[in-house]
Amino acid sequence: MSVNRFEITLPMMCATPDALPSKSGTGGASTTILDIRRDWMTKSAADQARRIIKHRQSAEGSTLLRVGTPDDEAGQTAIEQLATLRPHGFVLSGCGGVADIQKFDVMLRVAEATHGLEAGSVGLVAEIGENLAFLLSQMSLKDVSYRLNAIIFDSEGLTQATASQTFNVAASRAGAPLLLARAAVVIKARQAGIACYDLLHESDVNPRTTRDIALADGFSGVIARNAAQLEALSAP
Repeated sequence: MSVNRFEITLPMMCATPDALPSKSGTGGASTTILDIRRDWMTKSAADQARRIIKHRQSAEGSTLLRVGTPDDEAGQTAIEQLATLRPHGFVLSGCGGVADIQKFDVMLRVAEATHGLEAGSVGLVAEIGENLAFLLSQMSLKDVSYRLNAIIFDSEGLTQATASQTFNVAASRAGAPLLLARAAVVIKARQAGIACYDLLHESDVNPRTTRDIALADGFSGVIARNAAQLEALSAP
């Protein structure tokens, strides 16, 4: 079976279709995550994804689609329609762990078989944060899916889900749920032998410092949320 081990090329950017810059702003290869998760099952989202994937066909680097967790026949249909656009892979937001990854893997197998796509040609990245089930699970991600290339940590989703703060002012340290989650994500990624990336907040004005902190914590890198962050991360 052929496996699409697409390369995640730094720098990386995750943005909605209307927020993507007309040019990469990096002067070279980059990875774009098209954030369509709010309406990913609609024709409008598919049309936007089609336009951007076509525009990026000549660009160096991968294009991924950030979607929600499909849980019914309509979700399978939407995944199949998006898979035919030939993205390099999907980012599964709100991932709750092994069961969600395996279910999505099966959906992609069906999409490939139904639409004549090469088996294993669509990659998968699991996004962790807003679904706390992942962090509470003891199950390893090792060999869960041959498609699984990386983990993305959504700290904003985590703090919203736990009603906690990113920084605990009273204790003069990062919030406890955030510290625990960051450690869990890094450990699970290393255990599975895959990369892990920290998704920046839209308001982060010093992404290079955030990147240095993430690298020191064991992350593989960070993901920009806007053009200013992308330029800052790309600067020599």
